[in-house]
Amino acid sequence: MDDVLALTKHFVSVPSPNLPGDERAMAAAVREFCLMAGLDDVSVVGMTPERPNVLVSLDFGAGGRHLALSGHIDTKPVGDAKWMTDPFVAEEIDGNLHGLGTCDMKGAVAAMLIAAAQMAQSGPSAGRLTLVLTADEEYGSRFGSRYLAEESLIEADAIVIGEPGGIERDWDALNVISRGIANIYIDVEGRQGHSSLSRVKGYQFATQAMAEVLIAFAQDFAPTYPSNDLGAAPTVNAGVLVEGGVGFGVVPGLATFASDVRLVPGMEKSTFEQELAGFLAAFESRGIRANARFEDAPRDWLPPTQVKADDPVVTSCRRAAQSVLGSDLPLGVFPGTTDAAWLQGLLGTPTLPAFGPGLLEYAHAADERVSVQALEQSVPIYTALIKDFCESS
Repeated sequence: MDDVLALTKHFVSVPSPNLPGDERAMAAAVREFCLMAGLDDVSVVGMTPERPNVLVSLDFGAGGRHLALSGHIDTKPVGDAKWMTDPFVAEEIDGNLHGLGTCDMKGAVAAMLIAAAQMAQSGPSAGRLTLVLTADEEYGSRFGSRYLAEESLIEADAIVIGEPGGIERDWDALNVISRGIANIYIDVEGRQGHSSLSRVKGYQFATQAMAEVLIAFAQDFAPTYPSNDLGAAPTVNAGVLVEGGVGFGVVPGLATFASDVRLVPGMEKSTFEQELAGFLAAFESRGIRANARFEDAPRDWLPPTQVKADDPVVTSCRRAAQSVLGSDLPLGVFPGTTDAAWLQGLLGTPTLPAFGPGLLEYAHAADERVSVQALEQSVPIYTALIKDFCESS
């Protein structure tokens, strides 16, 4: 019951890739652990039966604060990448635990559950703990944290998400900013026609025009943003997807490239749209017609979030890390987008985006892995956090 490695290995053996998205088996595995650990206050809620979210609650007594620890129970798909191991059989190799979800983020979920089980036996003298284990984080959170936030199914004074927060090494920062994301498509028009007449008739290739727009977008599109103390800035990822053309013999009349822009606090969708439209309008003088459209909701605009440096949950996390790691954590910026977009963006609850074991570079990649040491450290860090935050008032 206290072996975080064993529980992580078990969770890895329970597939929950998203897409296609079906977390029922993982939710059942979580409930099975809770039953064995004596965690009785467990509820399963979801928009559909195939997309369950699991809420586990502990009441420590009157007074104190209410802390929520959050983690998602879905993973990215294996995809086409070649692994050195079976993605669904976690293996220890050179001090790391390999397997799909070890880092992102079934390891952290296992640590949270074990920490909760330990707190059920000898927890704080006051306060409340809720584990918020969500579906659908890897594909927009419509069935997960966004649903929970829209339905007001979570009440807490603060939320800590256990995403892998390490960039250069485990536990190298306490991330208080979660960057958001704008997912957009840019459609570039040409004139479809017979390719043998392309020079005679002067047909414009949509694909060639798109290439011009894509390169310019990558080099020159710079959305405005407010400055911040941590130096967080947006990142423009141009051409994450490219498509266009019919086949041999046909001048393509339409080509599209998709891009994601990582957002920082203070950026607004309306301003971003205006700047994007203005950037594309400049191509009209070159005879190129380009228009932008957002991905369908909820994957269109996931808002960035920030927790104040002096927020009580930041103080408690720093003390918890100090007690286990022996050093203070500097404040940092999580470069990715997390469930904080909804848990703080919609609920308004201060939400730390990534206070968990693992390096972000191993997430969404072949041979996903997490340091065994970091995984084992996460349990005492979470128990210290629970005691420190919940007992305070």
